[in-house]
Amino acid sequence: MRAEFAARVPTLWHGHGITRQVTDRLTADREALAIVDSSAPAPVLGGHPTRTIVVDARSVSVTAVASLAEEIARRKPRVIIAVGGGSILDASKIAALVLAPGRTLEFAIARAARSALTFLPDAPAPVELVAVPTTLGTSSETNTVGILTNESGHRLIIGTSLRPRHAIIDPGNLMTLSSATVREGALEAFLRLAGVSTSPQRTVRAKRDAVALGSALLDTANRGVTSPESRLRLARLSAATQRTAALRGLDPYAARHWYIANEVAFALKVRKMVATAAIIAAVWRRICSGDPRWGDRRSLEEFWTSVAGEVALPLDPPTGVAALIDRWRIPSPSRPTPRVAEHIAAAIETAWANRYPMLAGLVAADFSDLLRDSSWSSPSFGHSDRPSNVRKEVNQ
Repeated sequence: MRAEFAARVPTLWHGHGITRQVTDRLTADREALAIVDSSAPAPVLGGHPTRTIVVDARSVSVTAVASLAEEIARRKPRVIIAVGGGSILDASKIAALVLAPGRTLEFAIARAARSALTFLPDAPAPVELVAVPTTLGTSSETNTVGILTNESGHRLIIGTSLRPRHAIIDPGNLMTLSSATVREGALEAFLRLAGVSTSPQRTVRAKRDAVALGSALLDTANRGVTSPESRLRLARLSAATQRTAALRGLDPYAARHWYIANEVAFALKVRKMVATAAIIAAVWRRICSGDPRWGDRRSLEEFWTSVAGEVALPLDPPTGVAALIDRWRIPSPSRPTPRVAEHIAAAIETAWANRYPMLAGLVAADFSDLLRDSSWSSPSFGHSDRPSNVRKEVNQ
């Protein structure tokens, strides 16, 4: 019973204006705690008495997560409703570990202070968590991942105990997003598929699912991102990347651009997809040059040519992804100074590379070369050298 629950994917609820109805249903006659992004659309929750903690997503860090955990431990809710973007959902998932046995939260925080990647013991979630995303693209509402930001950077925590029990995708919660933000989310979901597709260790089903979802993401975003229908579809496609075989493979670290963008984003204090827009074409150029440390050229070209032609993108992967970023007007950060770039390259090697499997065999000099080859918006990094139909889907 324990193993079956731990492996179960979240129940996905999706539809126009369903949030209040579904949260009412899921919290009826149970002690519930809502953790809500201060910028979330309101009102989004149902009418049952629910205690609410409002969190500013801009200030989410290990300190904020620890404070949130103290509140959860004090109130001991049976249901937690997390409403917000990826940072709020991640913070709620990690903070909820305070209710897990064996001092799991203390282990996660301590381990993340020493290591960029923490694996949690296989276990079910300690409390029923209902994720209500108000952004799209991160897939935090359906995945087993949490990002914890501490003094060292954005640290990755992975475990089945972080997976929400329910996810509610309601376009009413996505309509305040700008079109630019929606396109960033679509790019994040798409590159999640493209990243794993740089590995040759993939099944036929995984390849097929990745191509189908990738094609649908590109087509939907190209048709327009302003309508509730388009935003609902993009959000469902992003969630589907975690609910199909698309991300499965024998190489769990195939999306190598993620680790580089993670350190660029932390050092330059920019959003993850802004950092990704700068470095992704440079990463793919190295793959397409035949350097296996970055990925498999044939696998990337096979995926890209399967999705790019129908939306009139160049069939050369690096050229094509750069054209996609330009078409969707995804911004890039300003070019870091040589000193900052050196710091970023060293941070990537320390956290993810050299002897680590994520970027095995790559060292700081490789990352310095990549950063010089990346696409930046200006010559230098400015001011600082411091680095109401409700549908229910359940996968059995």
